[in-house]
Amino acid sequence: MLTAVLAWFSSTIGKTVAKWSVIVATAAAIYWRIYESGRSAEKASEAQRDAETIQKRKTIDEAVDRMPDADVRDQLARWVRHDG
Repeated sequence: MLTAVLAWFSSTIGKTVAKWSVIVATAAAIYWRIYESGRSAEKASEAQRDAETIQKRKTIDEAVDRMPDADVRDQLARWVRHDG
């Protein structure tokens, strides 16, 4: 069985199939590396945006905590619709 496989790989067709198999495997490996690199870069970018959002929310919360209650009500009243 092994002899038959080695004989087939030493034939012209076997060499061609082996060569193209190596080329396809190399191309797939390169594509996978590029795909994973882009995916990890996007995850890092998303984590950075999340950290910035958390910091901004913390800053706003601290500013609101320092405001007097009347000023907070006045600010919130600007965002409420007075329909009736």
